[in-house]
Amino acid sequence: MKTNSIVRALLASSALLISHTAHAQETGAEPDTSDAVADSTIANAQGLDEAQAQIALLKAQVEALQESIAQIQSAQAKATPSWKGAPQLEDKAAGWTFKPRGRIQYDVGAVNNPNDAIVTRNLGFNTRARRIRLGAEGTIPGGFGYKAEMDFAGGSVGFGDVILTYSPANAPFTVAIGNQETNNGLEQQSSSRFSSFIERAAFDDAFINTRRIGINLGYVAKSNELRLNAGLWAAHSIDSSFDDDGWIGAARAVYSPLVGGNQLHFGANYQHREFQSNNGTTASSSSGRPSTNQLARYRARPFSQLTDVRFVDTGNFAAKSDDIIGLEAAGIFKSLHVAAEGQYLTANAYNAFDAIAVDDPDDVLDLFGSATQYVPDGNPSFWGGYFEVGYFLTGETRGYKNGTWDRTKVLKPLSKGGSGAFQLIGRIDYLDLASNKLKNGCTNNFVTGLSCTSSSSQLAKGGSQLGFLAGITWIPEDYMRVLINYSHASIEGGPFAASVKPDSAKPIDQRRYGVDTVQARFQIDF
Repeated sequence: MKTNSIVRALLASSALLISHTAHAQETGAEPDTSDAVADSTIANAQGLDEAQAQIALLKAQVEALQESIAQIQSAQAKATPSWKGAPQLEDKAAGWTFKPRGRIQYDVGAVNNPNDAIVTRNLGFNTRARRIRLGAEGTIPGGFGYKAEMDFAGGSVGFGDVILTYSPANAPFTVAIGNQETNNGLEQQSSSRFSSFIERAAFDDAFINTRRIGINLGYVAKSNELRLNAGLWAAHSIDSSFDDDGWIGAARAVYSPLVGGNQLHFGANYQHREFQSNNGTTASSSSGRPSTNQLARYRARPFSQLTDVRFVDTGNFAAKSDDIIGLEAAGIFKSLHVAAEGQYLTANAYNAFDAIAVDDPDDVLDLFGSATQYVPDGNPSFWGGYFEVGYFLTGETRGYKNGTWDRTKVLKPLSKGGSGAFQLIGRIDYLDLASNKLKNGCTNNFVTGLSCTSSSSQLAKGGSQLGFLAGITWIPEDYMRVLINYSHASIEGGPFAASVKPDSAKPIDQRRYGVDTVQARFQIDF
């Protein structure tokens, strides 16, 4: 710095001296070579150096300020949530995200009491908070993720999905551990936020397709058209008893190609369920083997959960496990969609006789000790299915993603001056819980023995339900829905056939009657 100053001073002095000499020559005066000129030149150079130093300091301060502003802007970008139906905090560089999630579903409607023959307060007009869920979801660095939902409907706390996931980058497999669906069919796997009707198909209700605690392994092909899942679950959910030895093994395969711009869906699912030992009234064992009381029961509501009355119901019977196989198919053709599903269930019942009469002593009813149980005449089978057609009057396309129904994007929402999306939808739904093996069963009393006499109570077991459903769905905004449904259920047999049709000359299992339901749902989710 000092060398530069001296050099600049010498240059300035030389220039000044030259200028002064030239001026003297022009005027004829003698040039002034006094020390005063040199001192003045050096002073001017020092002032110039100080000014440049101040400029350099100011420049450094501006650069530091710019760097601070950039850091503040970067931090602000990380802290400012994006909007994905709810505020989402995200740090893309670190791999962390957090987003609250939830839904509110209020139902109101009426289920008629056929011939006013059933003594109950749970038919007629009713209203219900069907789901009030609150939770969160997000990602964790390393390919991990989480989702947790609690349901406060009904004045108690239940749970939806409560899972930890692992999905490594650029890998075709996924792992999910926790409370989750057990690889059921299309409608059960899809969120209730996007269901076609207010309630899912009758066979999902009857066959108790729901969440359990377990591990689910998934594979997704590069094309994203083929998805395979298989897993193991406990026989209970996160909010049920842990004192059991039941388990579930389940698998699902989905092939969902795009053909000519149309989304197609083909799937198959399978479950084997070993029943937990404490799913009925505990009984002591007279055989010396561990006591157990494995019971099965399949029943369904009339397409509405505004009532707890089930018009088709097998009642309890002694069984140790069941197997379910299902097929599913769907197609989305712009504003039109079609879908169909079916499931077939076989219950593996206990044998009604003692251990001497069978090869497998663990397959006999004396495991129940002194308890009286109903035993089918073999392994009863049941099935159910539906077919539906839906059409958007306003041009939308039904949402679909990763092998399940997804959110429909509204073309002209109310917030932009539009009318929202309107969809008309119809469905035929059938559930058959009538089985001769169930009707021809025996009541086993360990004091009096078997009672296999045909009775009205045995003929009343099971029944079938054929449903005709129609609905209109209004989606004013992407995250809101209003559904209005009407259903007529044609019931044959079942536990109420004798009460509703007391004067009929037909056997109880052949008596028919109808149940009508009108229902609306108001929904918001985030």
